[in-house]
Amino acid sequence: MKILIVNLNLAVDKTAVIGRFERGRIYRFAETLTTVGGKGVNVARALFSWGLRPKVAGFISGLNGLWIERALKGEGLDAFLVRHKNGESRVCLSVVDSRGLSTDFNEEGPAVPARAQADFLRQFAAMAGGFKILAVCGRVSAGLKKGFYAKIVRAGKANGCFTIFDARGWVLKEGLAAGADALKINRYEFEELSGRRFSARGISDFFKKHTKSGLKALIVTDRANPSFAVSHFGLWRITPPKLAGLKSPVGAGDSFMAGFVAGFLNGFDFERTLKLAAGFAASDCLSLGAGVIDRREALAFAQKAGVKKMF
Repeated sequence: MKILIVNLNLAVDKTAVIGRFERGRIYRFAETLTTVGGKGVNVARALFSWGLRPKVAGFISGLNGLWIERALKGEGLDAFLVRHKNGESRVCLSVVDSRGLSTDFNEEGPAVPARAQADFLRQFAAMAGGFKILAVCGRVSAGLKKGFYAKIVRAGKANGCFTIFDARGWVLKEGLAAGADALKINRYEFEELSGRRFSARGISDFFKKHTKSGLKALIVTDRANPSFAVSHFGLWRITPPKLAGLKSPVGAGDSFMAGFVAGFLNGFDFERTLKLAAGFAASDCLSLGAGVIDRREALAFAQKAGVKKMF
């Protein structure tokens, strides 16, 4: 077990498929896909499909929290969970129509008490030494104190973990300032973080500015459009492979993250790692449910992904 994934704001995810979504109508579902959710869980699920055994860390509460704990075990995913008594772990609903367009309704989740935060940080620091990669993913839990994520980064780095973030807002800024090794974010998160427009030059300039704080890689995705990745080795343009159909794009960015982590652990060079990440994302788009990939399919798509070094 080499990967620890911090997904604090865990959720019960429900996905429903309809013919076409129209406002003001009543829809009745014969069946929904119900899984544990949160960006980090999606990453873990894709890595598990690849053959790795990541560990998920987060908070749970209420009856929803009990279900989350049991469902993670049912999927074979190891977890470090801190339970608290503030309300219920959140529920998120995705409605996917026949075109593959997803409309999402996501609860924020309950505030995490200070005692639970302290318990998490204490236990996290004690176990961080057993991992090679620390991935911090997903939406922040309500009530978290400023400095919480900085402590996570420092604990990981003190134990030799390569730390990568997929988050937004103050969480992302705090992780970056604390010395995160890599960021995997989308174009809107990049623009919010940097105050720059999404462009290859803007991404490269932002990366160079933050190498002094320890940043080693920056990846900015843009859905089905070309993405960019920059490291000390240069800047790459990533063109996703073409898909004959689309089941659901939900979780594709999380699977991209999983592919990057898998390539890193396998010792692939930067270009090959980006190809694998694009392959993971493409495979996820052909399945219902976030973080669901097919290993052979992901490898085939990786070969078709366009990864070109720009400079």
